[in-house]
Amino acid sequence: MARMRSPNFPSMPLETAIKAARQIYDKNRHAVIMREDAAKDLGYSGLSGRALAILGAMNQYDLIENVSKGQMRVTKTAAEIFHGYPEDVQTAALRKAANAPALYNDIYERFDGDIPGENAVKSFLFQRGFTNEGVQRALRVFFENNRYLEIAGASESYRAVSQNRPESAPTTQREEEPRIVEANLAASGVGKPFPPFNRAAPLDFSLTSTGIALTGSTNSAAELKSFIERLKVLAAVLPDDSKAENAETEQ
Repeated sequence: MARMRSPNFPSMPLETAIKAARQIYDKNRHAVIMREDAAKDLGYSGLSGRALAILGAMNQYDLIENVSKGQMRVTKTAAEIFHGYPEDVQTAALRKAANAPALYNDIYERFDGDIPGENAVKSFLFQRGFTNEGVQRALRVFFENNRYLEIAGASESYRAVSQNRPESAPTTQREEEPRIVEANLAASGVGKPFPPFNRAAPLDFSLTSTGIALTGSTNSAAELKSFIERLKVLAAVLPDDSKAENAETEQ
């Protein structure tokens, strides 16, 4: 009897795919390169199964595109995520990348652009022919993507996600990060799975008219490191007051 397989979806969250695409972009910009060379830029010796999975995920997120047989390049969408200006260009590119995978685009369309709760998404995935394992993996990536978009200021539906995001999504089965990302960022924990925010007062933050409001508490080093990395992502889209102070000092 043939083993059941779930429909295709990205093997990694958008945040991880963006980091991998940046590794390729920093070396090649928009030049057309061989897919094998892109795999080497990610730290692989060639087009191994894992390298192909990473390239496939980036392709589904519209971060890279196939040009001809065996050749590819980084897309305009990816470049706008890396250094889009003004800010709305970058946030639009992030939303475009998150919606690019056919499965996740179908979910948004099914629920009229709103982010439903875990049970609603589960039912949708089972109706699409997913296995139990496939449902858990697809759920994890989907909700991690939406949380990442909220942190980056690119989502208008995070409130529903924060109330209904899965508390039992497995983290031990998370896909391996691209090797080059692991080698460069392992010490800071970037790209590691977010621990589940399932306590009464988890670490979290929100944007207010006066700045960032921090809430919650933790006694977990892993959770604290993950929270710090989320703040770093948010810091990248906030105004840099130090530049203005330096300009005033020079005058």
